[in-house]
Amino acid sequence: MKKSGKKRAESNRISAWIGRFFLLIILILSFSLKWAYDNFGAVSFDEIVFHVMMPLDGVSSDMLLDYLSGALFPAFGVWLLIMSWMLIPVRRGLRLMIRKGNAEHGIGLFPLTLGSKLAVSILAVWLCILLFVADQKFAAAAYLKSQFARSTLIEEEYVSPADVRIRFTEKKRNLICIYIESGETSSQDYANGGLCPVNYIPELTALAKENVSFSQSDLIEGSSMPPGTEWTIGGLVAETAGLPLKLPANYNNSLGRYQRFLPGAKSLGEILAENDYHNYFMAGSDFSFGGRRDYFSQHGDYTILDAKWARKEGKVPADYSVFWGIEDCKLFSIAKETLLEIAAKDEPFNFSILTVDTHTPNGYVCELCGNEYSNQYANVWACSSSQIGEFVRWIQEQSFYDNTTVVLSGDHVSMHPSFYGADTKDDFTGQCKRKVYECFVNPAVMPEKEQFRKFTTMDMFPSVLAAIGAQIEGERLGLGTNLFSGEDTLSEKYGYEYLFTELKKKSVFYDAKLLFGEFKEN
Repeated sequence: MKKSGKKRAESNRISAWIGRFFLLIILILSFSLKWAYDNFGAVSFDEIVFHVMMPLDGVSSDMLLDYLSGALFPAFGVWLLIMSWMLIPVRRGLRLMIRKGNAEHGIGLFPLTLGSKLAVSILAVWLCILLFVADQKFAAAAYLKSQFARSTLIEEEYVSPADVRIRFTEKKRNLICIYIESGETSSQDYANGGLCPVNYIPELTALAKENVSFSQSDLIEGSSMPPGTEWTIGGLVAETAGLPLKLPANYNNSLGRYQRFLPGAKSLGEILAENDYHNYFMAGSDFSFGGRRDYFSQHGDYTILDAKWARKEGKVPADYSVFWGIEDCKLFSIAKETLLEIAAKDEPFNFSILTVDTHTPNGYVCELCGNEYSNQYANVWACSSSQIGEFVRWIQEQSFYDNTTVVLSGDHVSMHPSFYGADTKDDFTGQCKRKVYECFVNPAVMPEKEQFRKFTTMDMFPSVLAAIGAQIEGERLGLGTNLFSGEDTLSEKYGYEYLFTELKKKSVFYDAKLLFGEFKEN
């Protein structure tokens, strides 16, 4: 009997510590869920899966500190308070709920008594609530459901650039791509097609009006954002390869940290490299984050000019770091200096630059930013628009401009949870109010139809090539259509709802041919 009692006591102690561990995990999940939504809004589960599978190399130190202070530490703090309360001698009224022997050691979760059933019930209900909230905010159930649904749309509609004849002019035109972090047309006022009472990006609006900007109405709307493209590398893959970035839940190659990043796809950089262009990509962050370095190194052999490069080359002090690395005002200054050096080589170039100051949660306030608005994010957008406008004007003043096309586009819509209104978040039907900004400055051709078009960020891939004078056989590449042509986009052919629904589903062709490069025809 004595031995049996000792075994029960030991079992109770073990179950108590297991319960405490699960309580800690649930607290961390609870605080993390709130932190994620407060900082990024209702991001897609595709993005969550992608970043869970990728290393955290290059992530902003500010963001890591914010997560520690806003989620991890508070979770541990609450857990320690509960643990401390458990050490307080149990009050008489609670003794009825637990064993006498267990009461002498304080209240333990999961003792084999009525108390354990109550504790298990509480934690089970809590976990169910967390799962429900996660599904409501991040569409977790829809993602899991999509893993079991199959679609052949990508297989049927994908046009491999390797099988298409693309002809360039004898005097090749330079390309400058300005990718605007979280750049969307919503930051404009209502009259211009935005969702704000004030136009926070007047310079970007002026560029769109004065140059070529495709729209789904007679306003400045921009492109719809399909599923699998709603974060930076996903958006960049869409705009340079005409594809969404889709990872199945059991994707194991991610453990190799993208040693082969979409090996079956052929992108803008590769096409340009094959035609004697030199590719450059400049960013104020560490380009390793999110697999960007792997993708652009493997698809076009880009020269990467990121925060690490800037410190190494003495562009900024060796220990310099703000926000994600280097703020945009310094980045544009370095870009001007670098562009002059590149242009002096007298060879066709593709220079891409990715801004960072408008990254969520509230953007970065640099020395050039004013304080005209009460909202920090509004001030950051006004500052970013001004800087981008000035950078484009500077390009237009350079000797290489006449033979250069400048393309401005957002990488995705903003993840800010409330700036544009809670009811405007993209639900991936294509009919959402929020769309990605795009503008073509000094293109080699003019579009057959600029307004009242249905299109997505994937259509930017062939459109950018057309903008520098390339002639594309069939006017289609990847899942994109050349917007300068009169050909229907997939959005116009199928409608947004059907197209986006199919893109969410699992594609055997995509996984085998594009993700792994091993697809074999039957």
